[in-house]
Amino acid sequence: MEYYNYWNDMLYIHKETSPTVDPASASARRSSPRDRRHSPLPTTPPTPQRISTEELAKVLRPHLLTTERMWALGYPLEIDPDSCKAVVYINPPPRPKPIQFTSFDVNAPEFIPGGSQSDSGRGSWGSTPRSDSDEEADAVEHLCVRCDKRFRVTREGEYLFEESCVHHWGRINVNSRHTCCNMPVGYKGCSTTRFHVWTGTKTGMNGPLEGYVRARSPRGGVYAIDTEMCYTAAGLELASIAVTRADGHLVYRSLVKPSSTVVDHNTRFSGIRPRDLARATKTLRDIQNDLLGFIGSDTILVGHALENDLRALKLLHSAVVDTCVMYPHPRGYPFRRSLRALCEELLGRSVQQSTSGHSPVEDARAAMDLVLLKINEELAHQTWRLNPNLQPYDPLIGSA
Repeated sequence: MEYYNYWNDMLYIHKETSPTVDPASASARRSSPRDRRHSPLPTTPPTPQRISTEELAKVLRPHLLTTERMWALGYPLEIDPDSCKAVVYINPPPRPKPIQFTSFDVNAPEFIPGGSQSDSGRGSWGSTPRSDSDEEADAVEHLCVRCDKRFRVTREGEYLFEESCVHHWGRINVNSRHTCCNMPVGYKGCSTTRFHVWTGTKTGMNGPLEGYVRARSPRGGVYAIDTEMCYTAAGLELASIAVTRADGHLVYRSLVKPSSTVVDHNTRFSGIRPRDLARATKTLRDIQNDLLGFIGSDTILVGHALENDLRALKLLHSAVVDTCVMYPHPRGYPFRRSLRALCEELLGRSVQQSTSGHSPVEDARAAMDLVLLKINEELAHQTWRLNPNLQPYDPLIGSA
């Protein structure tokens, strides 16, 4: 049986040890109050017990997401067992209320009473209503995930109007301010990109979605997965993937060539640059075939907000452990704690510090370490309940 060396340093279960007691010495100690106050401790330390991959999978079973929870979190689910078509339900994200401004916009167009409805009261500017051409009639409207503006593209993904996207790239903190510029919610964005972008999904029901795959035979194992994505005309598409084992060793890594035209490489968060995708040779179908070579129907996949990775991979899988659920936000769902914040607080190390973007290998290892930390705490508490005289084991989480 193969054992992970990483687990030898992290997880062990104390075996109860009871030293042999001499009856004469025991009676002597009972007659001495001083000895009774300072009873001798066992000289032999508890023996660590190794944990195998099978045992790790067993202790992770209670943390597997139910089908109902996966549905609520936006995981892709199979329509029927034989179709490989998926359906995804996207809950509307929480939207903070913007600040109500009292100042007037000096650049706002003049309102003219009696203006026609077709020109929105701008008849004095000499504009004419836009004609409904065949191209516009066949256009699709999307909501930009960065600035919340609506934009239109053709069925082939070409933008009807080229309009810059002004947005905030940072999160909104507890003080209702953007972490990128520290400006309150409602202020004009601090960053500008060439195009509006969307994720490829909309709020509510999405599907049936084509191109999904599923493992059909068991293979066992526990792996951590992280992906990086870029924005294309079809939404977010897979650009990079990394898979690691429980001991932190890299199992699989590859760049991925998107199937649609890349609109934004999302380098700030993905770390993907044009030169990276220029040397990518594998397609999504190639990645799926590679993953199904070692991921089985019973393989446990670990990740942070893993629903995004499975949607990018177009992979249907039911045995998943999500650190977003394992370490919930204090304010409850739908709020989530970031992987970076969890690592700083619980693991005492920093991730995602590079200015060139996230590393899928680093993020996969961080997610696995968070899971190992939780499992270790549970095993230590269980062991302590069986033998309260033993102190819980304080794990040393490796950064490798």
